[in-house]
Amino acid sequence: MSKSKILIVEDEPVIALNLKMVLSELGYDPIGISNNRCNTLKILDDENIQKPDLILMDIYLQGPTTGIQLAKELKVTLPNTPVIFLTANSELGTIQEASETYAYGYLIKPYKKSHLQASIEIALKKAANDKEKEENTNSVKNINKTLEHKLSLDLETRSRTVKLKYGYLYDKEREILYYGDDPMKLSAKEAIVIKALCRTPGQTISQEQLEYEIWPNEPAGYAAFRSLLFRLRNKIHKDLIVNQNIGYKIELL
Repeated sequence: MSKSKILIVEDEPVIALNLKMVLSELGYDPIGISNNRCNTLKILDDENIQKPDLILMDIYLQGPTTGIQLAKELKVTLPNTPVIFLTANSELGTIQEASETYAYGYLIKPYKKSHLQASIEIALKKAANDKEKEENTNSVKNINKTLEHKLSLDLETRSRTVKLKYGYLYDKEREILYYGDDPMKLSAKEAIVIKALCRTPGQTISQEQLEYEIWPNEPAGYAAFRSLLFRLRNKIHKDLIVNQNIGYKIELL
């Protein structure tokens, strides 16, 4: 099992070196020591240094940036890396300010080795649980997005298709009549009849209206229309298009 990697951010060299030694004794891998914001970011940006599993952070550092401010900054770039504050400051105001960084621990110097180890183990475990919860939440969100997208596609498909009797389906967008998964081979005028009937499926359309749809610029005789309808009915189920005396309708499922 690999050792947990810990970055030490401490401005007192003696304390930092002692902390490094203690961490090694406890079985951890101290990957570096930093005394301010600039050096911390250099270590974290160094491709030759592995990213820490946890950061031990002093509150008072060299330079204008405090450990609390740095922890807030790192929460953006390393959101899943827990921070434990090590400080001699026990003032309530400072503790409350530190809590705003969602720190995983706050130890007052001087600390006991056993307390340090307990804090580290609890922080590592809690961070792992938080990461797992976040991943599960993201997974659920992705599943929901997928389902929403599928529902949207299903609704879009239903809105553009007309389910008809006897295994037929009409795609209004493509203007194609399907029998099962196979598109029907219709002539241009036959396709116009199906399109007109599927514009208001289940409702009756007069013969005159159908004739106008087929021959908008020329008069058509009764025989021409009957001949066209006869050829169309020979290609589809004989009862798909129904004569209603005053007109015709196509049968919905």
